[in-house]
Amino acid sequence: MSAPTAYRARTENEVDDGVDWFRLCALAGLALMTATWVAVLYDLTITLGGSVPLLLLVTGSIALAAVLSRLISERVAALLTAGLLVVSYGSYILSTPNGLELLVQAWDKIIADSISLLTGLTILRLREAQLWVLGFAPAPAFFSWYLAFRRRYVLSAVVGGLAFLVLVLTGDAATAFSGGWLQRGMLFGATLGGIAMIGFGELERHGGSLLQADVLVVLFTLMLIGSAIQLPFTGTALRLVGGGPTTVEGSLTSSPGETVIQGDIELSPEVRFTVTADDPEYWRVGVYDRFTGSSWLRTGQSRAYSGQLDAPPGETETVSQLVRMHARTNVMPAANQPVRVEGQVREYTQVTGHGSLQSTVTFQPNDTYRVVSEVPDADEATLRSAGTDYPAAVRQVYLADDKQPDFSNAFEERTQEIVDEAGAENPYETAAAIEEWLESNREYSLDVNRPDGNVAESFLFEMEQGYCVYYATTMTMMLRAQDIPARYVVGYTPGQQVDENQWVVRGLDSHAWVEVYFPDVGWVRFDPTPGGPRSDAEVASIEEARQSGDGQVDIGDSEDAPLTTTTAIPTNRLTGNGSDPNRTFRDPDLPGVGSDNLGGGVNGTGATPGATAGETEGGDGPDGFTPEQQRYAAFGLVAMVGLAAGAHRAGATQAVQRAAKLRWQGTRREPGTDVERAVERLELMLERRYSQRKPKESPSQYVERLSVAGVDRRADRVVELHEKAVYGPGVSRAEADEAIELVDAMVRSNTPILRRFAE
Repeated sequence: MSAPTAYRARTENEVDDGVDWFRLCALAGLALMTATWVAVLYDLTITLGGSVPLLLLVTGSIALAAVLSRLISERVAALLTAGLLVVSYGSYILSTPNGLELLVQAWDKIIADSISLLTGLTILRLREAQLWVLGFAPAPAFFSWYLAFRRRYVLSAVVGGLAFLVLVLTGDAATAFSGGWLQRGMLFGATLGGIAMIGFGELERHGGSLLQADVLVVLFTLMLIGSAIQLPFTGTALRLVGGGPTTVEGSLTSSPGETVIQGDIELSPEVRFTVTADDPEYWRVGVYDRFTGSSWLRTGQSRAYSGQLDAPPGETETVSQLVRMHARTNVMPAANQPVRVEGQVREYTQVTGHGSLQSTVTFQPNDTYRVVSEVPDADEATLRSAGTDYPAAVRQVYLADDKQPDFSNAFEERTQEIVDEAGAENPYETAAAIEEWLESNREYSLDVNRPDGNVAESFLFEMEQGYCVYYATTMTMMLRAQDIPARYVVGYTPGQQVDENQWVVRGLDSHAWVEVYFPDVGWVRFDPTPGGPRSDAEVASIEEARQSGDGQVDIGDSEDAPLTTTTAIPTNRLTGNGSDPNRTFRDPDLPGVGSDNLGGGVNGTGATPGATAGETEGGDGPDGFTPEQQRYAAFGLVAMVGLAAGAHRAGATQAVQRAAKLRWQGTRREPGTDVERAVERLELMLERRYSQRKPKESPSQYVERLSVAGVDRRADRVVELHEKAVYGPGVSRAEADEAIELVDAMVRSNTPILRRFAE
């Protein structure tokens, strides 16, 4: 007579038929999870230039995993993966300036930089970001697929989840694609892939038993709950973390690592700081070298100020500046090129890799600092004859392929046409020609809809108007298309002159311009933004604020002084809006009080002076989600997968399932079925207390074997009823209820908390 149906093992063919399908679904889940984090890296390589090597590395790693999964042990595979990470990260460090010294002596700095990367420092800000991406991809691709090929699905999901989590922590996963639905779809895909791999892997491991389907149900429920929850930290709580600037001035002048190109902006006439100096200058705040198509990034890390800084290589004019703050901020405006910081502030000053200054503490109103700068002072003839023998370091930082998205042929061709039409024969004439063309052919307006895609190409071909950000971005990229080192610079223009050597700088003086490198001269400023159309708007903004009684629009005697400005463009510049060094604010050929008004706010928060971060407005990202919200949501989803994977790895879900099955008989069914269910519960209890039933051992033989160990004699009656139900004439309803009650009583007796109720 055949064994009872409830205890019949599946045949080998039956198991194989199920396993193949479940295995295919599990591997498809891993493919989806891998695709999500590779898609983030792929998006980065589009900016960095060169996506093909990434795809070849990932594909090769998966193929290698398929081969080695049959040849090497998991320990050897783990060591190989660790070796890949060490070699790739070591190669990245060695490729950076002073890399060997860092690798040998400065492990504390390497660790600090790694922590910075995992706390929001986007990969694109790394100096050799392309090498980092190519070094990162092979290890998780190889090990996750190696484990999956060996049917270690939980560990495979953990490895893939960690790869995605790294990109979440850097912020690159939340900003990989424009459009909130794409971002959330990517997060959903990563979670779905991990869940599918774990769930179908469990089904395969258990022979496709339907009893394991609850694994998928629980995991999918967790995913849906995580997707549906709107984090309770929307609003003030997240803004305190940093909701991001809502105004362009905040994004430009807070000296962050990234400045995002925005759309419409507003005027802000409030005073930010005053400058006492021998000459007026553009007060530089930040320099950016990497263009992503929709934002600018500053690569490299800042260092502590340690004394005299390098001056430009050519002739310079010394400019000493005393800056007094009138708003809370941590930026340090200074003329190009700062060489010395004086006073106590030196202890809190950092220098970026591009020579700009920033403070590690927040300046309060009336705080002061002094900076001495050496401003390049070459005449026009010197600039024309400077040539193109650029230092290798300048080429590497500002002309490398990974510093901008690939130019379209049309962009390069149109730039060349503009240069040829002007008859430019050297970099200086090329820069002047591009500057003049942008001034003359694009209208100035604060009312702009930011285009999708590459902003520089859109401004050159499609847009008719824009403000300084668009002009400066486009000119920088046009110059680079001509193989001329150029960089995007933000800060403030001179401001309103209120005394012989004093200038009042307002929020509306925030500005973006271009710096071009000339051999044996240094970085020279070009400003392609037309000044005429914005002057009236700036004057109207100041006058309106005065009429409304805004106490922050004037300082000292600024209300009585004429609204004039002195442009700081060197006398060697004969083109554009800098031909006359002294003009009234309303002169249509000059940039008003100094430049575009780019909205209120300091410290990148959009807050008015003295306001706290929690008092800022908005800061929402695509579809109403801030980048921080998306980052926390991504972290939550990935954490859920990790917790679920850990629970399965520890056997927690199986333990819960067994405990529920042991203590709950379920609804009454046909008597014979109920007796079989009662015997299954009895077996679970005996396995927990004694030992497991042997494969060919019947329930009655199992209980008889355990009788020498003192098994409860009530078990004999239960297996007797089971044999009657399976091999005999069957059992009545009363006998089935008897078997259930006996098992219930034994379970209570063997459960510490319920033991007191056993009798």
